Amino acid sequence: MSERHYPRSHFRPLQATDLQQVWQWRNQPEIRQNMHSPAPISWQQHLTWFEQLQQDGQRSFFVFWQNDRPIGVLNFHWHTAEMLEWGCYLGEPAVWPGSGLLLEIAALDFAADQANCHTLYAEVLSFNQSVLKMHQLFGYQPQPDKAATDSPRAGRTYCIKVFHYPTELWRNQRAEVLRRLPRQIRAAADLIEFQLEGTQRGFKATY
Repeated sequence: MSERHYPRSHFRPLQATDLQQVWQWRNQPEIRQNMHSPAPISWQQHLTWFEQLQQDGQRSFFVFWQNDRPIGVLNFHWHTAEMLEWGCYLGEPAVWPGSGLLLEIAALDFAADQANCHTLYAEVLSFNQSVLKMHQLFGYQPQPDKAATDSPRAGRTYCIKVFHYPTELWRNQRAEVLRRLPRQIRAAADLIEFQLEGTQRGFKATY
């Protein structure tokens, strides 16, 4: 199968023209239920958040474009001076199978490309089984759980699962992890690119 059959994954910094789309995605019930704060977000709250984001040098927020179509988001912020925390979601239902795995790869590649980043940090609500399984597949290191402030939610008692992934470990075992994934995921992983804010350059993983 030739390369053209695999999706190109392009991560572009959030722009004002993306705000309506991202706001609609973020307010979908199936996305809100897996967030720390499940309450709907007003348009004014969304605009205020975007204004603050533009002034915050500790955060990076990307729109995930798949073959020139926006389908979700990938975001990062510095949890500590050497630890980058990430989150994501797919806002569109009709996406290429394996898009969630591509988000996992993209997050690890981005963190490993940051000179000061020692560890990628992730938090997942304990009932979000699909993401927990992906973290296990990639080899994230479990940390002590955190208590949820609003547990139970919708009748479910839950906690916050915490994970670390040393960026040096990803650099060393990226190829090995990808070999355990389906061939089409490995091929699509070669087509992941980031456009970095404030510059025209992008990057692709080379480890």
